Amino acid sequence: MEALAIQHVQKIFAQAKPIIKIHGVGGNRWRRNVAKGGRIGPWLQGDYSIVNETAWNEKGACLYLVQGNDGHVRYVGISRNGAKHRWRLCPAYDAQTMVELPRRQLFHSQCWKHIEAECQSQPGSSFEVRSIDAASLTPVLAKIGAPLSGFLALGNDHEGIVAAVERWICNHSTQHLARWNVAMTGR
Repeated sequence: MEALAIQHVQKIFAQAKPIIKIHGVGGNRWRRNVAKGGRIGPWLQGDYSIVNETAWNEKGACLYLVQGNDGHVRYVGISRNGAKHRWRLCPAYDAQTMVELPRRQLFHSQCWKHIEAECQSQPGSSFEVRSIDAASLTPVLAKIGAPLSGFLALGNDHEGIVAAVERWICNHSTQHLARWNVAMTGR
């Protein structure tokens, strides 16, 4: 089942729109200007590019996937309002001086620590973030067939469809699929 789940997710990834390329991390550490919590940082700066502004700015329910340059999907997530609401460009402040940096920094609360760790342990690691809305996802699910095509019974419930696919992928999480997802995997 592991190999089949990976094949299904690769078909979804292939049909999703590329939105962000993360070429690595480095530079001075930065912090977010938020009151408290694990999202403050300090974080390493990302070397990234938004490769499709139109897709990145799209509104509505979507599934987004993060794939490493080794071809394995590391993370799957959903957003009601589009991928830009999960992959944010944050005002960034130098971690030591709290002077605002000239460039906003890319950040995702669940993925960034994994991106940093992987880039440090495996120099040359890079990642691609892709997004697919429910209307584009449904024909892919129909082509894949059971069990994923069963989610088509949700009809026009776009949030329900992307959430169901996210849950299915997380339920099939392995070292080679969605290993950064921990919330729904019982890890």
